[in-house]
Amino acid sequence: MRGRRMLPPWLALAILLGLQLAALPFLFKIHFNNAGDIYSPPDAPIIQLRESLFREFPSDETLIALFEGDDLYTPRFLGALDRVAVTMAAHPAVDRVLAVTTVEHIDASDDGFAVRLLVDPGDLESRSPAEWQARVLGDALAPGVMASKDGRALALVVRPRVLKESLARRDIQLALDAAISAEKLDTYRTATAGTVAQTVAELDSLWRDSALFIPLTVFIGLALMWWVVGRIRPVIVGGLAMGTVVSVSVAGIVVSGQPYTPITAMIPTLMAAYTTATLLHLYAGIQRARIALLPRPKRIERALSETFKPGLFNVLTTGAGLLSLLWVDIPPVQTFGLAGAVGTLMVFLVVFILVPPILLKWDVPRWPRRRSGLAHARRVAAAVAVFGLRHSRAVLATTLLGVLAAIPFALQVKVESNLIAFFAPDHPVSRSTDRVEARLSGVSTMEIVLTAPGRDGLKDPATLARIKALQGWLEAQPEIDRSFSLVEVIEEMNRAFSGEDLGDAALPTNRRLIEQLLLIYDGDDLYELVNREFQRGRIALNLNVHGANEIGRVIERIEAHLAAHPVAGVEVDMAGFGKLFSDQEDRIVDGQLKSFASAFVQILLLLALLFRSLRGALICLVPNLAPLFFIFVVMGVTGIALDVATVLIAGVVLGITVDDTIHLYHGYLHRLRRGVSPVFAIIRSVESSGRAVVAISIVLIAQFGLLALSDFRPTAHFGLLCAIGLLAGQVFELLLMPALLGLRHRLR
Repeated sequence: MRGRRMLPPWLALAILLGLQLAALPFLFKIHFNNAGDIYSPPDAPIIQLRESLFREFPSDETLIALFEGDDLYTPRFLGALDRVAVTMAAHPAVDRVLAVTTVEHIDASDDGFAVRLLVDPGDLESRSPAEWQARVLGDALAPGVMASKDGRALALVVRPRVLKESLARRDIQLALDAAISAEKLDTYRTATAGTVAQTVAELDSLWRDSALFIPLTVFIGLALMWWVVGRIRPVIVGGLAMGTVVSVSVAGIVVSGQPYTPITAMIPTLMAAYTTATLLHLYAGIQRARIALLPRPKRIERALSETFKPGLFNVLTTGAGLLSLLWVDIPPVQTFGLAGAVGTLMVFLVVFILVPPILLKWDVPRWPRRRSGLAHARRVAAAVAVFGLRHSRAVLATTLLGVLAAIPFALQVKVESNLIAFFAPDHPVSRSTDRVEARLSGVSTMEIVLTAPGRDGLKDPATLARIKALQGWLEAQPEIDRSFSLVEVIEEMNRAFSGEDLGDAALPTNRRLIEQLLLIYDGDDLYELVNREFQRGRIALNLNVHGANEIGRVIERIEAHLAAHPVAGVEVDMAGFGKLFSDQEDRIVDGQLKSFASAFVQILLLLALLFRSLRGALICLVPNLAPLFFIFVVMGVTGIALDVATVLIAGVVLGITVDDTIHLYHGYLHRLRRGVSPVFAIIRSVESSGRAVVAISIVLIAQFGLLALSDFRPTAHFGLLCAIGLLAGQVFELLLMPALLGLRHRLR
């Protein structure tokens, strides 16, 4: 940068403010969405299958309101429950409401059988509460789905249309709350659960975290910048720089058409932290020039000459770490990586192109020579580095032994995504889920799709018998509370038609009888389980497990059973929300391995290019691999799983921690070229750059540590592990790099 002209100050300020103003309209168009489907690529087989099923069958998402009491079967309560169901059925985003007053029941009649409502809301006085209870509990579908088997709980299940947006789900939940309150049923409601409630809880957490953490992140950055610099005008300029980078990064997400999810919502914290760190390197250079008694223009020129090249490679290495997330085949993770990489380029533009002329023009008063936070940080950094240099062999040996001893803990890291475990056990959605599953059936849903080779293929008695046998095996599995298919409906029709209690022999063995029953049937519930061509049907499952691993094991067991006992002539596929969720596990594992390998290779090559030495690149990279290993050890010990949020950590931490190493090693090489002895070059580089390095670590740890306060556990785990990794990275950087350099020169 020496001798290179800077932009005119007014032009730099105009560009800085112009970028913020240009980004502002896009910030009002942020598209909040956390629907489960967006976490799978649009061309994924499970997404293609779901889209195909949605053309014939209803959505498998639900919103469940649980009511408990001793008077649930009285006309007063049943009438109020039905009015809530009618209100919700009129909602434009609702497909159907399932309650005891809206589902069908097959009764015997003079003509064979008739399809009536299980509880007729227009004739509630015709039976006593005990008789209504007996009718509900004697139904084939209601117990375990809409009524507890002890008769003390009833559920109202709202099934939305096929929705792509979280906001639409929130509208449904708000409408349900309003309808329940209007009928004065709040005292009866004890839980609100289901996939819709889970998505809404995540959306509320996203809004709350964004409203709280973004301002606090900026405030912490400015406060620590004030402590480090001791000057108000550089802090104001730093605030403008942070605001510009954060606004442009978030606007980029909007422009790309991607939704704002709990994953991409961490971009503002990352960009604010990274902008602060980069500014502090520039400000540290200005502070060093002030200590050297250079005049103001020379101070900024010298600071740029010291930090421009390392800053450029910082941006490239951090961008490489973030771009490596494109290997994770989960769209929100890829959006995070791409937006973060673009944001780092914006950081370079703002800090090294726009900020210097603004400082030169308006930051007129002198900077303090000694009295700033940098002086204290310098002593801390120097003390740690000198220890590592003096005891290089011991430090390296201890580190190696520690790594070997900790390998078993790192290998205990599990890949898991658990919808319910995304929140603490005492969170309302977690408590509601536990209560619903204790009274009814599991709220996790999955489907087995059955496709016959031709029309009416699922009317074949032998095929139906095999489906019934499969359901018997399914319900014997401890994770499956309930299965339901067209078999149960046909059995109910046959019982009502014959007028006898046929027991286990209720499924007809004669195709003509099956066709006769189906001809008489004039209801709608059956066609939620089989299409009208009787070529494709589904077995709906309620699972009492929620983790991707647990659901994955159930799927593997089902597939193994089907391989040994196939439904002859029928193609079988696994589908549903549970399958969608389970498939993320393989993408996380594969993406984490590819992401880390990509980040490692890219950063190594960039460092080798910067320092023109592969050995130097390895010396810089090794201290930054140690904190990553330490993070996985912490995850293994604490049980924090690798999920859609923690999969970001390798790319983020490796990309950020290597930045400080670049500044330290660049200063070390600069002094070597000037004829300084290696030992003095190491110590002087740490004393010079280490002041900013320690201060930057404090800033980054504080800003990422904020995220650990989120009630959405993936976000909290990401923030906590990043803070731990950055702290470990600081320690390893100041210990291991001097030790490696010292040992290198001793061996020579």
